[in-house]
Amino acid sequence: MILDPAVHGLTRLEPLQLGVDGDSSKMTPTEYTLKSGQGYRWKIKASDLNEYALVMPEFVRNIWIRKIEVGEPEVEIKAVTFDELEFEDGGEVELFFVAVRPGTYNFGPRGLMERGMVGTITVEGPDKLDIAPIRRGKAAGYDDDNE
Repeated sequence: MILDPAVHGLTRLEPLQLGVDGDSSKMTPTEYTLKSGQGYRWKIKASDLNEYALVMPEFVRNIWIRKIEVGEPEVEIKAVTFDELEFEDGGEVELFFVAVRPGTYNFGPRGLMERGMVGTITVEGPDKLDIAPIRRGKAAGYDDDNE
């Protein structure tokens, strides 16, 4: 049985908080390390201290998004990609995804990244790949002379 990493065995990331300790220009945490091929749940919370438009274009282009959950009662959004997550007066969203391509990606609120409100997401390669080499000819048990 093959388990879908976007549904089974999801790892919960530490929630991202935009606006911390009464300071609208701080966020925590600012660094995440993920593994390629692993499924994740990432809750993003915004304070009502500011309007935030969270952007992370390179990261979003290099993950597989299963769904985005928003609000109470919960609404599920199923999309291939998005440009930004906008919080006009606080709120939270949860992103369900699989990290696909290794690399280091920046994220942060539009307009505040220039003032230092920037985080990084590092996606590392998988620990091991379960890929068997393709065997041809005699190595695969075939004798090319007896076809």
